[in-house]
Amino acid sequence: MILGIGTDIVKVDRFNSWLTLGKDKFLRIFSQKELDLCYKNDKLDIQSLAARFAAKEAFYKALSSALIKLNLNKNEFFFLFSCKNIEVLKSEWGVPIFKINWPAFEKKLGTKIPQLNVDLAISHEKDLAIAFVVVSS
Repeated sequence: MILGIGTDIVKVDRFNSWLTLGKDKFLRIFSQKELDLCYKNDKLDIQSLAARFAAKEAFYKALSSALIKLNLNKNEFFFLFSCKNIEVLKSEWGVPIFKINWPAFEKKLGTKIPQLNVDLAISHEKDLAIAFVVVSS
């Protein structure tokens, strides 16, 4: 059963400014593994970075919706917390997946989270990146 969906679309150019204005401040939402996946030919691939950001935003929306449906929304969590406790990695054939620190979410929420399936699709084309997330039981 679908418990939550989330989607996000971002302009890729937005992330060029991240590299020049406060790089450390903005890039802290990505793990080192995520940043390593975004490097191509020793240069940060802004499209990949933007797609990962969109995935994190879509996950936050989908999980929030699922927690409300499950009545597990007594304690609040914020986008930055979510970003630091998920990673957008690659599985076989380069398929994007989340690595989620569920114990951190349970601690923050003060409750056990039931087994959830989280599906992710991301894409980018020229100046746009988009992500779509489905949380189901």
